[in-house]
Amino acid sequence: MNDTTFTPEEEAILRENLKRCSEQTIEAAVSFRKTKNPDLIAPIVIGILERFAAPEKRELLKNPSDDMVLAQELELDSLTMVEIVLAVEEAIDTSIDNEEIQNLRTLGDIKAFIVKKISA
Repeated sequence: MNDTTFTPEEEAILRENLKRCSEQTIEAAVSFRKTKNPDLIAPIVIGILERFAAPEKRELLKNPSDDMVLAQELELDSLTMVEIVLAVEEAIDTSIDNEEIQNLRTLGDIKAFIVKKISA
């Protein structure tokens, strides 16, 4: 994780990279990058998932359970999952290795993993 100050230029880049996400997701990501508040992880992850989910699956993300198995319930293919990982990496300013995500299946797994990673 980058411990330097989050600059206005970096904020502009983040906003551009997340422009197809909801305004709430973008604001959560900007706030996270400024404060590193782990409570913002869930809204960021859910917002990014919503951006990539098929329109008919987005309703599942309105009040999602941590037990939600993403690939099955949201019908996300491996390419889409890679795009989601890249968007989350950008939003929280960290890198996630392929080996680290192989056992992450549920929304709860992902949230817990990211909170642990940013706390390390």
